[in-house]
Amino acid sequence: MARRRLDAAAYTVGWICALPVELAAAQVMLDEEHLPHDGVGSTQYTLGRIGNHNVVLACLPAGQMGIGAAAFSAGQAMSNFKSIHSGLMVGVGGGTPSAEADVRLGDVVVSQPVRQHSGVVQYDFGKTGQGGRTTRTGSLNAPPKVLLHAVTQLRAHRYQDSLDRGSLATHLSAFDRHPDFCREQAGPDILFKATYHHDGGATCERCSKDNVVHRTARRTDKEVTIHYGTIASGNQVIKDGATRDRLSEELGGVLCFEMEAAGLMNDFPCLVVRGICDYADSHKNKAWQPYAAATAAACAKAILLLVPTAEVVKTTTVREACKYRVPFNLKGVPVGKFAERPRDTQALERVLLPQENVKGRRLLVAYGLGGMGKTQLAANFARRQPHSFSSVLWLDGSSESSLKQSFAAFASRIPAGQIPEASRLYAASQFGDVDAVVRDVLGWLSIADNSDWLMIVDNVDRDDRRREEDAEAYDVEEYVPDADHGSVLITTRLPHLGQIGEPWEVRKVDKEQAQAIFKTWYGRGVGREGDELLGLLDGLPLALAQAAAYMSETGTSFGTYTRLYTEQWRALMKPHDGRRMPLRNYANGSVATTWTISYTAVRARNKAAANLLLLWAHLDNKSLWHGLLAAASQESGVAAERTAAWLGEMACSEVEFVKAVGMLRSYSLIEEAGDQAGHSMHPVVHQWALHMQDDRQQTALSWLAVVLVGLAVPMKTEKKYWETQARLLPHAERCEKSSRDMVGKRRTRRHCYGQPTT
Repeated sequence: MARRRLDAAAYTVGWICALPVELAAAQVMLDEEHLPHDGVGSTQYTLGRIGNHNVVLACLPAGQMGIGAAAFSAGQAMSNFKSIHSGLMVGVGGGTPSAEADVRLGDVVVSQPVRQHSGVVQYDFGKTGQGGRTTRTGSLNAPPKVLLHAVTQLRAHRYQDSLDRGSLATHLSAFDRHPDFCREQAGPDILFKATYHHDGGATCERCSKDNVVHRTARRTDKEVTIHYGTIASGNQVIKDGATRDRLSEELGGVLCFEMEAAGLMNDFPCLVVRGICDYADSHKNKAWQPYAAATAAACAKAILLLVPTAEVVKTTTVREACKYRVPFNLKGVPVGKFAERPRDTQALERVLLPQENVKGRRLLVAYGLGGMGKTQLAANFARRQPHSFSSVLWLDGSSESSLKQSFAAFASRIPAGQIPEASRLYAASQFGDVDAVVRDVLGWLSIADNSDWLMIVDNVDRDDRRREEDAEAYDVEEYVPDADHGSVLITTRLPHLGQIGEPWEVRKVDKEQAQAIFKTWYGRGVGREGDELLGLLDGLPLALAQAAAYMSETGTSFGTYTRLYTEQWRALMKPHDGRRMPLRNYANGSVATTWTISYTAVRARNKAAANLLLLWAHLDNKSLWHGLLAAASQESGVAAERTAAWLGEMACSEVEFVKAVGMLRSYSLIEEAGDQAGHSMHPVVHQWALHMQDDRQQTALSWLAVVLVGLAVPMKTEKKYWETQARLLPHAERCEKSSRDMVGKRRTRRHCYGQPTT
């Protein structure tokens, strides 16, 4: 039969490979090979048919590997074949054997969403924290639903005795005519202990047999098992068993490692199919690559044949599916430890997750006391469900100006051509009309086919009913798109905002959840000796986290901490200079008491860190970085002379600054800001730190904050002038408010004593 040449529009499936051996295996799976398409290089693609699907086979250029190369090749394929609706990434990978998954050489791993991961996770993208552990700060899209439905059918076939046309064995038999791909050429399947390193040479002949992991033999050497779950992708080859196992544990359990899929999932949504050719350890070699490539290709064909052609055509093309995608990142999002809270999480999922055949906007207002963990719940939801949304907007709702700047930051990440370029560039230049930027983003969210986004407006705590008294108060409804689609989550302390959507009160946690939160921060479980303390903290997540962090840091026992808590509570509730602390009604004072204990411990160990905490109360609670202080060390004159000695040392030495913020972080009083901006403080801690100061301290530290911000203002000729100005703006606004509040207090005091107020 003569080979056919089809129009480019006839090809609906893209099949990406990284290695020539993978491409060769894919070519064996073609039921028909087509002539090259006119206008496209004949050596760049292999065109053909599998079942009723016309398929484009593409391979990365020789010598190019990794996420970037994969993304480029997929982009080229989409550009040349605009009718591709579904994608497959098929090839070899390094297996992760474990007690849960008996992964062996020649087995196949298929990407499938599991828990917080969408099927693929980029293991080398994130921030390294304490103990070398990495926090992943991005997310990847899930495979297309039409392919996941086929995977479900394939999984059902394992329970059938007959070998039909869709079976793996049937397609593997096609390689009988190609000896290089046969199992016999691969050699023995040997797994060594994770800590045992290769003893040199091209094979493992010299490796100690005493370090071999003994496993139950399978029925035949040719038995292939298909595993379904998470695939870890990154830019470097994993060649160490201990590293492999550590990364797998951090990621919640992965089945294999590879180097390309993370570059595809968000721009070329696809199903990833990997044949296991090694165990991602120092014993890896290429002997198993041909057979593993064959098993992966056979599995991919089995899946593709389970996909009805009509269903493929019904789905959106890959180019259209990615049109409104904006990758989720954690800039400005808290990334602290999180203990599961099923009641609250299920409520968010029930209301906010998109559902097939259910139209309309979804809006939930999560309200509750400060410190109940509303922000952490929102952050965890966004991190666990990003594959359910085309884009996720994390907006700082603490003030109207902060909200507008958050819109501007998001605008900079919207694909070019979808909103005016001036709005995309506003965040970098701060030049133009920020209100116009907000309108453009809201308009973008209102586009009819841009319907699967998630907007989170966090910390909407300014009462819009008191705008005359608070210039930064605003009506959050004005910043929600009018379109009847999308998902909106608002976190607030204001119960009345529940009227604009479905209200959900975030309440204190029960004893079991309290123990889980405490264990997360304490490092070990809570026995009966902790019952009294947990009762005192009364299910307040922030108080639990801070108490556990204090005990972990100092080695304090439950009994000692409980005694300190009680004593501090009694002292706190006694009149202090004729006043009582302003947070005494917050959960019976447990939050304030916990912070008082932690603050006292910090001051005993590092007075400069304690002073920094108090000074911070007069600056914005987000994005404190060393550069804000450093300018003070370069100035002279009256302003510089007013800088406290402890602050001068910290300004001159970033090491001292790191020590101070490290001390504050160790007691959970502050946290990383979620990006490279520095550190942030919980707004309630921020308020507490201000009100615990007497008038003398407030006056002195407020002046010092003004001095710092003033000295940090850059010259217009500086390269990062606009960036620095944008970072300083919230701090300047806070200084102005702090000064205004103190003037108001003085006027009130003079009025009470019959003194002139001017």
